[in-house]
Amino acid sequence: MMHAIDFHPAANRRAFATMLVLWVVAIGAVMLAAVQAASFRQAAAGREALARVRAHWAARAALENVLASIDASTQSPDTSDAYAITDDITQVSEGRLAGSFFRVSWTDNGQERFGAIDEHSKLNINLLTQAELLLLPDMTEDIADSILDWIDSDDDTRPLGAEIGYYLTQPGATVPRNGSIRSIAELELISGVAPEIVRGEDWNLNGRLDPNENDGNASWPWDNADGKLDAGWSAILTASSVDGGMAESGEDRLNLAVATADEVSQRINVTSTQADAIVAYGASSGAVMSDFIRRDLDQLGSTGQQGGTGGARIEPLTTDQLAALFAEAKIDAAASASGTSTSTSSTSTTGDTATITASLPGKLNINTCQAETLQYLTDIDPSTADAIIAERESRPKGFTSIVDLLDVAGMTRTRLSRISNVLDVRSNVYRVDCRGRDEQTGIECELIVTVNRSTLPATITEIRTR
Repeated sequence: MMHAIDFHPAANRRAFATMLVLWVVAIGAVMLAAVQAASFRQAAAGREALARVRAHWAARAALENVLASIDASTQSPDTSDAYAITDDITQVSEGRLAGSFFRVSWTDNGQERFGAIDEHSKLNINLLTQAELLLLPDMTEDIADSILDWIDSDDDTRPLGAEIGYYLTQPGATVPRNGSIRSIAELELISGVAPEIVRGEDWNLNGRLDPNENDGNASWPWDNADGKLDAGWSAILTASSVDGGMAESGEDRLNLAVATADEVSQRINVTSTQADAIVAYGASSGAVMSDFIRRDLDQLGSTGQQGGTGGARIEPLTTDQLAALFAEAKIDAAASASGTSTSTSSTSTTGDTATITASLPGKLNINTCQAETLQYLTDIDPSTADAIIAERESRPKGFTSIVDLLDVAGMTRTRLSRISNVLDVRSNVYRVDCRGRDEQTGIECELIVTVNRSTLPATITEIRTR
């Protein structure tokens, strides 16, 4: 007997409704999960953005601390301590700021040091002769000639060098500057110069041993993972240091080419007769500051006009007077002729980097340079270099005047006058590696900043953000 299939419309409707509800619930759950995921991502991105802001402003706070310290030291210097400014920077090189902390440091012989890198502790590439260039590690005659061709103002090619004709045939068509090199990285544009020679392991040129610079071949750059920073030429050379700057008193330097005898008497504490002889020589053709070390005022009087001395013997400058003269004065004949200073710096900005161009490259600071750096200066023989370092180590507060080098064993005035053209006891330019870190996330921001204190207030001449 056949039975008919019994359909129950009400049951079917209930089943359909149940399925529909389940589908709606499932879709709602998926949508809720998607909204939650998006919200989580947005919240995480917001937290990360906030952390980056905190890290950035912590790094900026470190920079502001350094700038304030440098300005204070420039305005009111401790003239009895050559290391006072670097010590002052070190004192403000670590701190906390609203959920973050900051640090200013660099790597020295495998050790982290608080504070800034003194750019005057290195040799300015724009001052080196061919003989001095050839003393540098990994230097060859063709590279030395190419560097000098890059710097000189003409287009005449040295025997093994390269000028514009060569560069125009190369990819990128770089044109030689025919002027002072403005950064160490610029050396890499010169024929034969490889980045590995310039940077060594310090690939970002921050002066600090970063993790990727101490991991062997695990990441670029390749390094020996010995815990020490091999920075190549960048550890020896700079293009940032500038000569001149403010006087030790915190005022502008007296330009002896145009100064009056009264101004010299007040600033240098010399007699009127001595002041007359100083300004007479300063205004004479070819006058240079080093002559005040090499020759007495009587001897200089035969070069300049003795202005009212009546032929009487001029009392020699004492050591203290000579030190004060170098601390407060300069001879700038070009400024007297043009009405401007040749040590004035101009700033140009390209992208996010501002670069300062100074016409006078900086000398080597004998207080802060490595002893080994002196071996690259042909004006200083090994015995003199050893004697200078020995005398420096005996002075807890360093050399406060170039005249102090007369205390070095075997030093003569003639020898000092020659090396005073390449050595100094003060610095104008510092490189500052400022790092800020968010405490919660560990996110970091790094500002690599070059600060020039030859003007007041100090000027930021280059800044890189990482």
